Amino acid sequence: MKSFKVLSILGAALVAGAQALNEAPIAGYNIEEFSWEVESAPGSEKVVLNGTVQQIVAQLREINPNFDTDFGLDKADEEEQAHTESQLTKRGDSWLCNIFNGARQADITNGIKYLRGVSGQPTAGPGPGNCARVSCSYAAAIWWCNDNTFTKVLPGFYNIADGAQVLKNQCWTGGGQKFSGQLFHDDKWNVIVRADHDNC
Repeated sequence: MKSFKVLSILGAALVAGAQALNEAPIAGYNIEEFSWEVESAPGSEKVVLNGTVQQIVAQLREINPNFDTDFGLDKADEEEQAHTESQLTKRGDSWLCNIFNGARQADITNGIKYLRGVSGQPTAGPGPGNCARVSCSYAAAIWWCNDNTFTKVLPGFYNIADGAQVLKNQCWTGGGQKFSGQLFHDDKWNVIVRADHDNC
């Protein structure tokens, strides 16, 4: 099992209208903050916490110091798959590379790994240009944006992780430590990978 299987307890992700961030990933876009309904210990009553996946795990560790052990976060990842370009890129997808300040590749890779371990269906309010920062650490952020005029629900957080992985595959040359990009899906949602110094 994935070492981040614990994040499967993160259940359904809800999107709240909180404006905790000061700067959208792109000028003119709106910001939403994710709210997560989660268990802090196996079988415990669920609590609602706000923030990125990294912030949620940190809050859960404060509530339950045994959180990593209780949910297997302290185990090695035995099933990590290599995600190739052909597996991830769909017909109709397009991307732009290095259009923002670059984020460190290693930190984006860590964010992708966290997002792959989250179960539940991410939900974003109507757009266009409605974004939520779903992963953020060491000034490296992964944003998810809805450009539909209706609420968008994805099958899983792995969809966002896959988008970030495509950007890494396409935009990171391997010659430098940093890259950025924006991947557009043909069903009007997109993923942004970039540096982010706003409480990140």
